[in-house]
Amino acid sequence: MTADGWGQTTLTNNPASDWGPVWSPDGTRIAFVSDRDGNREVYVMNADGTGQTNLTNNPGWDWPPVWSPDGSKIAFGSDFDGDEEVYVMNADGSGQTNLTNNPDVDVSPVWSPDGARIAFQSYRDGNSEIYVMNADGSGVTRLTYNPAWDHEPAWSP
Repeated sequence: MTADGWGQTTLTNNPASDWGPVWSPDGTRIAFVSDRDGNREVYVMNADGTGQTNLTNNPGWDWPPVWSPDGSKIAFGSDFDGDEEVYVMNADGSGQTNLTNNPDVDVSPVWSPDGARIAFQSYRDGNSEIYVMNADGSGVTRLTYNPAWDHEPAWSP
């Protein structure tokens, strides 16, 4: 729809749930999560709703995707390997890689504006804290230290 609420258009039309849409940086595609195939998967479609494609196609549950700033990669959460991890893949779904590879819950990835790092939420230290890592999964660093839950990180522009 337009910013004032007019021109609303349905882009997906199936009995399943579709949610978590995110625009590609160039505005030509939208990534989202759907359970239309029986479990939560990451899909991508053209901005007009055509070309809906399942990118992850795995038996695990996948969580809302985030585009890299250059639009070449998508980060997402998945429990494909038995616990919740942060993954990254090419924008066409190829090259899916587990970045966190940790037995505790790692979720809510978000790319840095320059695409060099990914911030995420992890329970690896007993409660929810914010961490950052290089875009290849190396250099994991804890950023928050407190007994309260810290979650859903966001980068300043």
